[in-house]
Amino acid sequence: MEFLASDALNGRGSGTRDEWLAATYIAAQLRRWGLEPLGDAGGFVQDVRIERYESAAPPALTFPGGTATHGKDMTVQGLTAATLSGPLQKLAAGGVPASGSMVLLPAAAPAGVRTPGSSPGQSSAAPPACVIALETGQQRTRRESGADRPVTLPARIVGLAPAAPTRPTSLAVDRETYDALSRLADGITLTLHADLKPPQLAHTWNAVARLKGTSPHADEQVILLTAHLDHLGNRGTAGAASAAGADTIFNGADDDASGSVAVLELAEQLAKGKRPKRTIIFAWFGSEEAGGYGARHFIDAPPVPLDHIAANLEFEMIGRADKAVPPHTLWLTGYERSTLGPALAKHGAKIVADPHPDQNFFQRSDNIQLARRGVIAQTVSSFGLHTDYHRASDENATIDFAHMTDSIRSMLKPVRWLANSKFKPAWLPGRKP
Repeated sequence: MEFLASDALNGRGSGTRDEWLAATYIAAQLRRWGLEPLGDAGGFVQDVRIERYESAAPPALTFPGGTATHGKDMTVQGLTAATLSGPLQKLAAGGVPASGSMVLLPAAAPAGVRTPGSSPGQSSAAPPACVIALETGQQRTRRESGADRPVTLPARIVGLAPAAPTRPTSLAVDRETYDALSRLADGITLTLHADLKPPQLAHTWNAVARLKGTSPHADEQVILLTAHLDHLGNRGTAGAASAAGADTIFNGADDDASGSVAVLELAEQLAKGKRPKRTIIFAWFGSEEAGGYGARHFIDAPPVPLDHIAANLEFEMIGRADKAVPPHTLWLTGYERSTLGPALAKHGAKIVADPHPDQNFFQRSDNIQLARRGVIAQTVSSFGLHTDYHRASDENATIDFAHMTDSIRSMLKPVRWLANSKFKPAWLPGRKP
């Protein structure tokens, strides 16, 4: 913890050299314990290459009788492709958008209409291509001030097929454009296009290892233990903040050096003990804080088929106790969704249901990407909504090391049971994400 959350690692910013150093440090520990490397070139570290795309000119929406341009007549939010084209669908309140449509939301309450995949935390197998809303006063002020940044597309992981969008492109248009679209007939084709600059290459890094099980079918019932190794980096600007003596390094001690250490400690104990029947894979993902690209790479190029992963336990923010649950207790996101949590509790895990369901924590860690692909994937935590979350004050001095040590120790026996059992957790009826 002292190293991972130290100023020396400069906040382990997603996709930065500091994140790479964190992955390399973790790899060094894994090698000491004799685990099998699953990274690049016989090592433990995976270099995940990412192509980032930015518009070369403001995107434009064309329709019969007019054109709307980003920064002039509208604001493009969350562009999903360089060119989108589809039939106009003027959605009534309570209506259901069609797949691939260009949906015009009701003007009366643009912020109150939810469409499949149109907001974080939602998913849809077939979202509309684009959602168009009348801009708010705040959006209009921002657009007229010229404060909008260049439009970007979702980054693409090199060597993997582009991920299908789970949310539509979103446009906030001015009153003139909105009225013009409202006068068009349903089914009229609208087209949104953006010219792109050449892609910029970026990187993020994972650390991945395997403890081979002794069963003849060990790799068909894999237990996956994960955490994310990145945080928010150094958010200081040249001059003002640093000169004033402000702390600009977001150390991320609880988020998620604590989880990374938990998986490291479990890896060490499991590697030094009697080899389990099931294979255990340990993974520390990069760029969780900036798009989940490390986890996405792991999922799309997994070391074993995803349907061979019996369960994934993600460890996220266990560095402090949560007053919402009894002392010395952890909680599991999505506890009510599967048979995993109750089974672990039955075998000694001091684990209960997430006491903060309104926070949607089940959908806010890398586990959700695995869960949406069918894996029983849930997050172990004790985050009590402390005010140091995503602030420079999330430092080692705030960590309750006695709680953290007890928490990790309390999970060792249940994880060993899981790795030596034939128990295969399952989603409860209607609870699969």
